[in-house]
Amino acid sequence: MSVADYFEGCEFHTARLRVSHISKLLNQNRSTLEDLLAHAALNLLTPKVTHSLPPEFQSVQCEHSARAWARKMMKESHVLVIQGTVTQEIIGFIFLSQYDDAGLQKAHVGYLLGEGYWGQGYASECLAGLIAWCQEAKIVSALVAGVETENFQSVRLLQKHGFDEVATDAPAGVLFFERVLTS
Repeated sequence: MSVADYFEGCEFHTARLRVSHISKLLNQNRSTLEDLLAHAALNLLTPKVTHSLPPEFQSVQCEHSARAWARKMMKESHVLVIQGTVTQEIIGFIFLSQYDDAGLQKAHVGYLLGEGYWGQGYASECLAGLIAWCQEAKIVSALVAGVETENFQSVRLLQKHGFDEVATDAPAGVLFFERVLTS
């Protein structure tokens, strides 16, 4: 089974959350998944949420731009949907993109939560669950995350979960962190 196939099968639960690949939400066609993702994006991608994110996240302003964003995200990454276990409401996303680094399979991870869910430990719970799932699946040797230097909460979150800053030729104002999963 390929790394991509494993990510498409990704699903894990934490005390308060269900995190799963978007394809697990509906046994529908790709268009229906894009609609679901676009609708959730319109609700979650507020200016405060997207402030530290790449420009394509900030362009989601209407249904048309949300659909374009959804198509792009589904094409470029594995989209995991974060839902509350009680309400099943989508409260955020995790984006995973696998790549080969000198023969090692790694995954770039990005994440976001709607601003109404900040400060409640959901991001920490999600990241711990993702790390545990990746360690059990044994499909990638490391997770890599980029974060703006000014995003102190994300920097602390990554460090709390064993991510170490790595030297890269990243653009000014961006730090990269790596969490080794295998020895």
